[in-house]
Amino acid sequence: MTTKRLSFSKLKTVPLSSRKVDRDEADFGSPYRTGGSFSDFLCSLPNLGAAEDLFYLRDAIVSAVKRGRSVVLGCSGHVMDSGLNPLLINLLEKRVISAIAMTGAAMLQDVEIALSGNTVGSSDQDLSNGHYCVTEETGRLINEAINFGVTEGTGIGKSIGQKLVDTEPEHLDHSVLATACRYGVPVTVHPAIGADTFNLHPAAHGESLGAAGMLDFQLLAGIMAEASGGVLINVASSVVLPRVFLQAVDAARNLGNKVEKLTSVVIDSNADPSAVSDMVGRLSQPGGRGITLQGPDEVLLPLLFAAVLEVLGDSIE
Repeated sequence: MTTKRLSFSKLKTVPLSSRKVDRDEADFGSPYRTGGSFSDFLCSLPNLGAAEDLFYLRDAIVSAVKRGRSVVLGCSGHVMDSGLNPLLINLLEKRVISAIAMTGAAMLQDVEIALSGNTVGSSDQDLSNGHYCVTEETGRLINEAINFGVTEGTGIGKSIGQKLVDTEPEHLDHSVLATACRYGVPVTVHPAIGADTFNLHPAAHGESLGAAGMLDFQLLAGIMAEASGGVLINVASSVVLPRVFLQAVDAARNLGNKVEKLTSVVIDSNADPSAVSDMVGRLSQPGGRGITLQGPDEVLLPLLFAAVLEVLGDSIE
């Protein structure tokens, strides 16, 4: 059998004017001019792709702040390890963020920053001696705070924030947990027992950790019950926080609360498909919008909130 080439001489064409317009020149970017302002830079970006999503998210956050709606930020340890504590502290002080949810790793990094002014990596630790990143000062402060706080009916986030405020470590002004405590902004911490190294410290008690973790999850469910019309941002957590957020929203709805019209966002360099499915797909429904900004949080988060603050201006001072 011999296959013949098709001749295109009689192929039907359509006029350009009949085609549906995808994007017009109003959406195109423009060259940034030296000496311009930050607003000029934003205006130079195309209103397409990730930039379009960035502008939409900026406007959603600005609208939420102005209308008194929730802006909830979920943080993995990578956020603190990327040097973003000063940014988060500024947003807490300006009342842009209404609540924070942290992984256990994020909480641990924040405490170590408060104690030492730096973060401690784990990738270069020697595993042969059984001392895998179990630091005495960090583990003791965290677990003593949890153990005491749970007797007062207090969850992990508030207990540790208050402990930091009370003990005043040298680098307290760099702590997100301490700042949130001072400003009365709720912080929930969602540990992974066995994965978080502070679990291994001799001062750790499973009963306290479990009870305090449950108190924080119940608090997060309460935050989600009031989140309709707000913004939910998960930064660099592909496993723990997407599922925790989903379960908290489900619990709030199960108890009769209407949670809808959420702008639900993932900011991550390499987001897990399940995180995108949970955060962007399921949590944004009904009536909301899901967004994925794929890239480094140490670039995208400052860019996003600089754009937000540029619009809000003096209204939040």
